[in-house]
Amino acid sequence: MESHVKWGLGFIAVGILLEIALPFLFLLDTLLVVLGIALILFGGREKKIEEVKE
Repeated sequence: MESHVKWGLGFIAVGILLEIALPFLFLLDTLLVVLGIALILFGGREKKIEEVKE
C-alpha cells in the first residue's frame, strides 16, 4: 500500500472517530474526511504523469 493511501485512510479514520467522540467539531471532522478522500483519489498523479512523459 502506498503512503498516500495510508495517510488518506488515517485521516478518514481520525475524522470518523472525532465525529463520534466530539460531534461539535463537525467542520474539522468533515475536512479530515475530505482530505483523506482527496489523498486517496489524487495521491498517485505524479507517477502517472511521469509514465506518460516517457
